[in-house]
Amino acid sequence: MSHFIQELIDLIRQEEEVLNRFLALLRRQKEYLLANQIDLFRATVGQQEELMEDIRRLEEQRIAKVRDMAASTGLKEDEITLTHLIEVTLGDVSTELKDLKKNLSQLVERIRRTSRVNELLIKRSLNFIQQSIGWMIDASDITQVYDPTGRTTRQAETSVMVNKTL
Repeated sequence: MSHFIQELIDLIRQEEEVLNRFLALLRRQKEYLLANQIDLFRATVGQQEELMEDIRRLEEQRIAKVRDMAASTGLKEDEITLTHLIEVTLGDVSTELKDLKKNLSQLVERIRRTSRVNELLIKRSLNFIQQSIGWMIDASDITQVYDPTGRTTRQAETSVMVNKTL
């Protein structure tokens, strides 16, 4: 069992490293959004997708390791959690697992908060752009939208502060 636990710890440490890189990337994206550096932001999207793929791959490996551990110990897969492993291990291993659990929990929360901020910044920018464009074009142009088939349809009337023909 200790062999499984050590392999699981190694996988979780790798996940923690990738999540830290993901958080750093989200923070860089936030800086780019605040500075209106759209090209730099766009360049990070590919990196974000690569990190997400790394996270998925490590998660699959961790799930496979838990399945192996469950098969060899007779436990159910959903019984093998960090909390359970902390309870059944002793000494340094238990302390290491506690630290990992705490670090991962804090890291995931920081990622959630940063991601929410970035999402709000993007929505704010889009709303600003929509308002700016709405003030410069005719209201009839604003109400044209594309339906899922690609045809244009009219949207419900919207109010425009400035009705200006270019």
